[in-house]
Amino acid sequence: MILNIPLAIWFGILTIITVFITASFGIATNVFHKDVFKYHKIFAFISLTLAVIHAILAIMFWFYGIAI
Repeated sequence: MILNIPLAIWFGILTIITVFITASFGIATNVFHKDVFKYHKIFAFISLTLAVIHAILAIMFWFYGIAI
């Protein structure tokens, strides 16, 4: 727990931030024709990784009451 908030919440916040960054790179690539597709893929991988960690921590917290 960081600042008395479970780690699952922090990973959820990081996940949603990286999803928004990924979406903004996708919009910049398609709408504004910027060459940022490489960064879009990198942030998509980071988002997916954070989402999996967030899901594991949330399941541990929800079903087993383990708050890390």
